[in-house]
Amino acid sequence: MKKFIYILSISLLLLFTFNTVAVVAQPKIYSQGFYTMKDLNLRENITYKVQNQEPYVEGLLIILDADRKIQQLIRIPANSAQIPIAPLKYDYRFIIYNNVLLTFS
Repeated sequence: MKKFIYILSISLLLLFTFNTVAVVAQPKIYSQGFYTMKDLNLRENITYKVQNQEPYVEGLLIILDADRKIQQLIRIPANSAQIPIAPLKYDYRFIIYNNVLLTFS
C-alpha cells in the first residue's frame, strides 16, 4: 500500500508540474521589396487582406501580372485596418514600397 501511495503521489506531482504552452502561428510580416506569390506563401484565387503594422509610415502595394501590367495599386495608411485585395493569380508579383510592415491574412 505504501508503494501505491508513493507512486501515485509522484505521478500527480509530475502531472501538475508540466506546463502546457499553446502554440499560435505568428503572422508573417513583410517589409519593402519585391516578392512573388511563392515568397509570400499566398494561394491562387483567394481573397486576402493586407494590413500595415507601422504606426507612422504609409505604404504602397503594387501588384503586377506576368506581363508587368499593374493589376492593383493600393495605398496603405499607417496603422491601417485590414484592406481587401482582389483574388490573385499564381504569376503575380508584388512590390512593397516604403519602410512599412505588411501582413497578409
